[in-house]
Amino acid sequence: MYDSSSFMLNFFPIQFLAPVAYALLRICIGIVFLYLARTHIRHRDEFKNIYTLPRLPYGTFFTWYVAIVEIVVGTLFIAGLFTQIAALISALYAIKSLILYHRFSHPLLPTRLSLTLILMVSLSLFITGAGIFAFDLPI
Repeated sequence: MYDSSSFMLNFFPIQFLAPVAYALLRICIGIVFLYLARTHIRHRDEFKNIYTLPRLPYGTFFTWYVAIVEIVVGTLFIAGLFTQIAALISALYAIKSLILYHRFSHPLLPTRLSLTLILMVSLSLFITGAGIFAFDLPI
């Protein structure tokens, strides 16, 4: 049995605000994805050269494809619509980017630390759900 004296109480017992924390994470990562999309669109000529490979000479297509996916995922996060699907897509995006980081490294692309943070926030939102102020039903 547990002895109640061995547990430490929280200094700020505000666990009822956890859904607000999930909403803040969701909105923050949505803004990050919209920022990444804006960067891809603004610097599309540079990204066109980065995403061109010998067997895949479709750099312009991939630049727009990535930007559109980032816009859709960012919008879904901010709206709180299909949050777990958006979180799964963003987690896969981060994993893919981490694996291919050495091939597509460029100062305009997110760093490994940023991609790891995106991955962890995405996994957290995939597990916990959207929080409040979302179209998704709370878990």
